[in-house]
Amino acid sequence: MLRFNRLLLVALLSVALLSGCSNKTEPLLPELGKEKVSIKVAYYDKNAFYQQYGNLFMSRFPNISVEVVSTESLFHPDKDVMAEFQKLMDSEQPDIIYFQTMDLFQEAIRKGELYGLNEIIKQDKFDIENMLPGVTELIKAKGEGTLYGLAPTFSSQAIYYNKDLFSEYGVPFPKDQMTWEELVQLARRFPSNGQGNERIYGFAPSYPAAAQVGFHYLSGIAAAKGLSFVDPGQMKVTIRTEEWKQAAQLTVEGMKSGAFYVPQKNPAASQGKPKTMEDVLKRNLFITGKAAMILSSSNFMETIQRAKDTLKDVSPVNWEIVTVPIDPRSPNASHAMSVSRIFSINAKSANIRAAWELVKFINSDQMAKTNYNSSPSELPSRSAYLKERDGHSLASFYKLRPSEANLNKDLEKIPRSFFPSFDQLVSQELQQVVEEKKSLDDALKTLQETGQQELEKAKQAKN
Repeated sequence: MLRFNRLLLVALLSVALLSGCSNKTEPLLPELGKEKVSIKVAYYDKNAFYQQYGNLFMSRFPNISVEVVSTESLFHPDKDVMAEFQKLMDSEQPDIIYFQTMDLFQEAIRKGELYGLNEIIKQDKFDIENMLPGVTELIKAKGEGTLYGLAPTFSSQAIYYNKDLFSEYGVPFPKDQMTWEELVQLARRFPSNGQGNERIYGFAPSYPAAAQVGFHYLSGIAAAKGLSFVDPGQMKVTIRTEEWKQAAQLTVEGMKSGAFYVPQKNPAASQGKPKTMEDVLKRNLFITGKAAMILSSSNFMETIQRAKDTLKDVSPVNWEIVTVPIDPRSPNASHAMSVSRIFSINAKSANIRAAWELVKFINSDQMAKTNYNSSPSELPSRSAYLKERDGHSLASFYKLRPSEANLNKDLEKIPRSFFPSFDQLVSQELQQVVEEKKSLDDALKTLQETGQQELEKAKQAKN
């Protein structure tokens, strides 16, 4: 009986050991071997990729060679970007795809063309915890819970304001999460009766002497409210609604009151075209201390620095930033924060491990640090490098989460040739209202009807 019990115990232990071995999970992707591997990357510019990522990656992984296929030609105004992208996918079969637009990324997910990263991120313990949650959550939302790519940077805008002008005129500083109505009221507190070089504007475009300021102002106000000029699904202009009317009324108020900058009838004739970078900088109202606020991206920090280094006869701007204006219905969401630089792996790739090593490298802490030092105006997804620039906090660029209302637009479906003529039409009609030559209702009617005609023309030209 004792011998039987011993045999039974040995048998049970053997079964347990065998069971433990069989439950051991195989790695999702095996480690890289010593054999040489070649991978192909679809990226907008070959030289830019090698300079920013490729050369350094290949020095770290000498057994992996990287070939780059340029996607720059896909984005020609006369081309169907979706169709051209699919042709490239079919003909080149890249291992890694760099997405410049969320629409292309979503379409690739819909077609099942991308490799899900959730499990391999877990297996390799790749750190995404220290990436900005708004960035990874947005990408994951597009994949309904699956990460089909990673983004080393994100785009965002903020309201830049001139602290000295606000102090000089006794106007309270702007604050985070203002509405557009509050911004207009703040802008109106600056005097509008100055002449020539004495004229101060409460709000102006971030680029000099813009002819299409009406469109610039209206599109910013509308975006905060989640409005789009065109419904891409129906391919219809959608500007004749009550919400659009409210946005247009606010735009007209800002322009008519003199709080918003409006250019002369013929600025090119009166000033001539800028011939040098110095000329361009001197026409920027914020740079020259003539505008209290502008709405711009993180790239504008570079413009401010360039002006400081170049314009010896212009005092440097004493500036800070606050968040873009918000919709009171979604006070924590930003229409201006987006992700449009996503690196994904082709689900059909024969070299997924090598491709994943490159995606990891591009999104690593090391590359975030390198790019932070070499491209100071870019906003890295890794939060460790989002603290400040030259003593200025960057928090207002990422304090709000991306607004879903402004990131599910399918805007790639709208012909690019539509926008220049429509932008001009919007500005012309708003100016007519400002000058009291037309009612707002009539202007919106014209924009709806003529805008639809322009859209039809652009569709026909595209086909």
